[in-house]
Amino acid sequence: MLIYFLSNINKMADFRTAGKNIIKNHWALIAVLLIIVLSMHIRLLDYRWPYLRNIDSYMFLREMDEIVQNNGVYPAYDIYVRAPEGEERTAPGAVPQIYPYQHLGAYSFMFFRAFFPNLQLWQYLIYLPAFLAALMAIPAYLVGRLLYDKRAGVLAAFFTVFDISIVSRTLGGDPDSDALQLLVPLIVMGVFLYTYKYIDTKKVLDKRAIFYSILTGISLGVWANTWIGYWYIVWIMLGALILKIVIETAIKRKPAFKENAHLILSYAIFLSVFLFLFILPVFGMGRVIYTFTGPIEFQDIKGEGGRQFPNVGVSVAELQGSGGLREIIQRASAIDFSQNPIALLFSPFVIMIYTMIYLGYSFVKTKKHFDAFLVLFIWFVGPILATVVAVRFSILFSQPIAIGLGIFFSKISRMTFGERLDE
Repeated sequence: MLIYFLSNINKMADFRTAGKNIIKNHWALIAVLLIIVLSMHIRLLDYRWPYLRNIDSYMFLREMDEIVQNNGVYPAYDIYVRAPEGEERTAPGAVPQIYPYQHLGAYSFMFFRAFFPNLQLWQYLIYLPAFLAALMAIPAYLVGRLLYDKRAGVLAAFFTVFDISIVSRTLGGDPDSDALQLLVPLIVMGVFLYTYKYIDTKKVLDKRAIFYSILTGISLGVWANTWIGYWYIVWIMLGALILKIVIETAIKRKPAFKENAHLILSYAIFLSVFLFLFILPVFGMGRVIYTFTGPIEFQDIKGEGGRQFPNVGVSVAELQGSGGLREIIQRASAIDFSQNPIALLFSPFVIMIYTMIYLGYSFVKTKKHFDAFLVLFIWFVGPILATVVAVRFSILFSQPIAIGLGIFFSKISRMTFGERLDE
């Protein structure tokens, strides 16, 4: 009996040791999975209504149902818009659009309906936005880890999925396209940064680098079919390369094109895949030009010139101007500092500025974190210009700020255990 008892104790000790090793080696993965589960739970918490939340939700419900009723094929003609004529969903002679959200919702519903025959589409759409929003934790973690470390990645995942502005747009029962519009650009940035890091480290454009570049172009193509404002991600990518070349040229006092030739070729590959496979054949040459002129054209979002009908965007609340910098900071922060200006120093917006200062200082002192500084700087400054035009674009702050907060608090935790500021 004693021998049996002692052997069981040894087995239990081995089990505990194995468990500790699993947590130690895979703590980041475990944390991200817990974030996903908690995020989805909060978005579905206490949803008790037998209907969806808003009018746009029913528009997507109707479009997904068309695919379901048509055995997985999206009808080429929409009879419910521009009455009484309706409208072709694909321009004459063009390649059909992907319509990622409609197809994702319809196909995933048909998959689950095979296991739950009584499931209705509107019921399924209660869960879809919450699930897609929770999945943002994965690419947010990847971006944070690539730009800094695992701890920053986990914190970035947490701050992303629990950002108040993001939560309010991705609640259960609200299957608007916001969840996918927030998820896909994070995926694109994750794929892009992985490609960028690989090529910049290896200093060569091998088969794997070419594959990653093509994958970046495909992800960009899906993104371009997801939201008309896709161009801002293209500008972040191009801006990072241009700034890298400019800064390295200034430091070395000679053109840095040769040192970055592998990156330039990678950009040429993924932009070619993106423009000539996903933009030109689907939308035409005008959309190709728009990809690069988007920052100029979107400022006319409420313009009346050249329109056959009045522009309803003039009266849409989300398209109104945001005011000055103070109002922009307030919209990007969960902290109300109107009555207590000191709170401004601890707002997410200002903490993001602290992060940028730290990354810039670290680069000057040690030549580290250059890529993180470039990407976050462009990703952060761009939404400021967009939010001046319309308050809707303030949500674009959420993702770079979440990643910046992840880096900031990861650095704070490092310094707590003795690391210097410039490391």
